[in-house]
Amino acid sequence: MTVLDFLSPSAAVANGSFRPLARSSMDRRQRDLGATFVERDGWLVPVAIPGESDHLGTVGIADLSHLGKLEAATPVEGADLVAVHRISPRRTLVLCEGPQTGAVRERLAEGGPVLDVTAALGVLALVGPSTETLVRRLTHLHEVPSSGEVAHVNTVHLLPRPGGGVLLAFPQEFGDYLWEVVVDRAQPLGGGPVGVDAIGGAS
Repeated sequence: MTVLDFLSPSAAVANGSFRPLARSSMDRRQRDLGATFVERDGWLVPVAIPGESDHLGTVGIADLSHLGKLEAATPVEGADLVAVHRISPRRTLVLCEGPQTGAVRERLAEGGPVLDVTAALGVLALVGPSTETLVRRLTHLHEVPSSGEVAHVNTVHLLPRPGGGVLLAFPQEFGDYLWEVVVDRAQPLGGGPVGVDAIGGAS
């Protein structure tokens, strides 16, 4: 337990008429595109976006901000983890499926302090045959995993996506801006926004 436990989305529970529902910082952008949203594990998740099948032929961009995100003090591994990136000698970023976040957090806590940063970070998935080309148009970072500047935002982490593609994890306050830049760079390639279900689920 830490003094920052109140930041965990799991601290928000239904009470009477109050029913917490999390939204991505890119929610408005996807609504403007006519996205279909479904409630999953306390989040409004964009599951489908018009035109997504055409985009997947080159590079699709999906909002996976509903994934659980934890910062652990020690290196970690496990079949239930979506992605793991050693940020520094004392910090490891862990992405997991939303419903698994609590259990993964408890397991990681056995090795030291764990901070739930689910609400602090947004996540975009880049998927398709032109993913590498899009990444080159966004950043000088070409190794995955790595951390650094993407579209002039300094604290962005590139992680491999299970099944292919790349995950971008970034401070949620840059979500609207990064969505605009990534989609803009993908359009000349024939790529664009896709829903979560179009890429085969949450991860």
